[in-house]
Amino acid sequence: MPIALLALFLIPLVATISVTAVDMIDLTPTENHHIVELNSNQPYVAGYHVNPPSLDIRERVQATTITVSFPSTDPDYFPPDSWLGAGMFVQGQDSKIINVDYAFYTVLVLDAAGDFFLDIGLHQTRESTAPLQMPTEELLYAYTWRVSGIEPATPVTLLATWDSDGFVHYSLSTSESNVAVASVNVATLPNCESVIRQFYAGGATNSNAFPLGRYVHYFQFGVVSSKVIDTNRWSADVKDPKILRKSGWDLVEVAWSTQGDLCNLDADWMWGGKPYHGVSAQYHQNPLGNLYEAIFFYNGHTLPPGTILWQNEDTEFQILAAVSTSQLSQALAAVAVFCIVPIAVRLYRLRKIRYIVGATGKI
Repeated sequence: MPIALLALFLIPLVATISVTAVDMIDLTPTENHHIVELNSNQPYVAGYHVNPPSLDIRERVQATTITVSFPSTDPDYFPPDSWLGAGMFVQGQDSKIINVDYAFYTVLVLDAAGDFFLDIGLHQTRESTAPLQMPTEELLYAYTWRVSGIEPATPVTLLATWDSDGFVHYSLSTSESNVAVASVNVATLPNCESVIRQFYAGGATNSNAFPLGRYVHYFQFGVVSSKVIDTNRWSADVKDPKILRKSGWDLVEVAWSTQGDLCNLDADWMWGGKPYHGVSAQYHQNPLGNLYEAIFFYNGHTLPPGTILWQNEDTEFQILAAVSTSQLSQALAAVAVFCIVPIAVRLYRLRKIRYIVGATGKI
């Protein structure tokens, strides 16, 4: 269904915007959507929530939140018609159909014209199943508002939360403003009646064997853009990611980095889909003092996936992190054995054949 028609269909499901503020924030609806496709080859880099003591522990949470801003950013240096987004990317699941998942995003976007936007949306994904079912995804809703009354350098807290009736409520806030943006009744959307009314956090390994196995990162927070913005005139500050458990709000105590070719939300689908080459980050002790913050920026150096952006002092997790690094090394070694070594052998044989032909005129 075209997005414009879909938006008309969903209007009754979206609550009126309400604002309580000292300085009013103005949100104007627009059809200029940004995150409309998964595996899109948009450059992407992010941190992700890890549940100690393992990279393979997941949990359900009622809400997620992140604070983002664009300090020291001048969109005049962006490529024409490009945009830069920062926000949170969260997975949900289905209670009946095992290969169906839900990809929620809440993102602030700054474009080359200097316009500022808020994007929210939901994709429904279907993983591939043997022998013939190919992976598919569908954009269930996308809403975008042009934002005025906030400077891009202002820290803005984005919030998405479930209620028991099947609504996801979106809001944004600053130190002086709080805006209830929209409420979408996800459970009443077509083919969504069995959606689990919670988000997922933590991680898991899908069941595919090496080398097709993937780590799945349920709660990610980072940066995406329409194309590589290769100028040092921008930065995106992502800080204080939180999850709402039954016990209350908790900061993400452990965050590692991922890139757009390793940012799976299920076995087949990824946010962005392309690494953000040339983008690095400042993070805890490099040189940031804030334990819960990462500042992404372009300097020509690419942030390696698996970088520990921050983590608590849990000894057991430290040990497991070392084990995980060892397992990664083993995987890379396996790639070398199965891929690189045979190629090297063939090249050696070809070189040897050429040498014999050159020396004797025959094989």
